[in-house]
Amino acid sequence: MRVITAMLTCALLGFGSCAWAQAQDLTTLRQAAQAGEASAQFEIAERLRTGDGVLQNYARAAEWYRAAADQGESRAKNALGALLISGLGGETDPEAGFKLLQQAAEAGELRHIYDLATAFEQGLGTPVDMSQAVVLLQKAAAGGYGEAQVSLGVIYHLGTAGSVDIPRAIALYEGPAQNGHPRALNNLGLIYARGEGVDQDYPRAAQLFTLAAERGLSEAMKNLGAMYENGFGVEVNEEEAKRLYRLAAQSSVGASIGARVANEAAAITYLYDPRLQPADPAQAATYRQAATSGDPVAQFMTGYLLASEPKTTADYREAAQFFAAAAEKGLPVAMANLGLLNFEGKGVLQDYVEGYKWLTLAALNGPAGVITLRDALAQRMTADQINAANTLAEAYMSDAR
Repeated sequence: MRVITAMLTCALLGFGSCAWAQAQDLTTLRQAAQAGEASAQFEIAERLRTGDGVLQNYARAAEWYRAAADQGESRAKNALGALLISGLGGETDPEAGFKLLQQAAEAGELRHIYDLATAFEQGLGTPVDMSQAVVLLQKAAAGGYGEAQVSLGVIYHLGTAGSVDIPRAIALYEGPAQNGHPRALNNLGLIYARGEGVDQDYPRAAQLFTLAAERGLSEAMKNLGAMYENGFGVEVNEEEAKRLYRLAAQSSVGASIGARVANEAAAITYLYDPRLQPADPAQAATYRQAATSGDPVAQFMTGYLLASEPKTTADYREAAQFFAAAAEKGLPVAMANLGLLNFEGKGVLQDYVEGYKWLTLAALNGPAGVITLRDALAQRMTADQINAANTLAEAYMSDAR
């Protein structure tokens, strides 16, 4: 057990110092927010929405957004409007949310103008109005906002607000594509692959699909897979095509985790804290002995080895038990992996709410990438499920105190 404890000394010091610094920063920020400073109220809300240094809580985020919005803070109006439209935080009022988006856009922030255009385009809290969407997208695109340029490009590309205009779509895609925007790269690839308004150019299309796929866009992975399957612009390579199709299917739970899928036989890989020494399979018996004695790090190590190289479904069940034991002792990386097992239904009954709860708890002091992974997996969930998970995480923390 001494070996296990020695491995973690620096990691535990890292957790402690990190938590202390965050607490100092949050204390100052909270004092300013409680004193009525709108920018501090907005920042507190942002932290609560994302779970950056605090336990994620959409309901509390909404309260602080509202306090800042009442003082005219346009960023808070925009964020609160989005929460009211989505139902995250518990209150659903799309019409009120749309009005807040309108008020935020009046301040001239390009992102807020884009968000209002999206509301008109998708009918969020207001009837669909493509003409209004186009006017707003043009304004944001003219200001250089990449997302607006791409979305406006799609409208001209598909002709959803009138006639198709491929040259205009290409012009709108090219700037964001040069900046590495995945959708712009993929859509330009489609234009060259199909020869829409340009000479058909399969090699150029394959190049563009590759750049978009490298940035995690599942649609680009599928498109590139088709190029390899048919030999369009690249040599026929059926194995590469199959690999890309698998990656596309896996990354559809969230483009941001596409690059994390190292084991293509599984939907996700399990997290490891780089502050720990690498798990050594040769030490499995030593880990297990220490785990049985209650060492949380050994419990994590044992669970990690079982989940990473399972031989039977019983290995997943046992991994879940070890992760749960370590999670209950407060080890963030164990919480994260217990959350992943719940999302996947491996070793436990599949439960998105429970999985999101554990990932939210892990995000407080967990390894890098937990928030990104949690938010990607959240795409499988409803707003009610996410709100329920927030409530469970808050209750867990209250009980722990």
